[in-house]
Amino acid sequence: VALGGDNSAVLSNVIDELVKFRSKVRHYALALPEAAEAHPLEGDTGAKGPKEQKEKRQQLMRERKPLLEACDSLRGDLAAFGIHIQ
Repeated sequence: VALGGDNSAVLSNVIDELVKFRSKVRHYALALPEAAEAHPLEGDTGAKGPKEQKEKRQQLMRERKPLLEACDSLRGDLAAFGIHIQ
């Protein structure tokens, strides 16, 4: 839906940025290994101590970094159009 006046240009730019964001998120989601929990590592008994849990959390954060960066990028891109996300 296109709005009249200057709003249509802003709306078009917002939609473009959201489409780019969706593509980045979708690409990342498809790149994740399927059912990672269903395939334990060799020698893994399933019982994890605090050190192993911390390492797993750190690994997950590293894996999710592209998603977080894409979110930040969208926020910055929208700010250029006067739309500020806090």
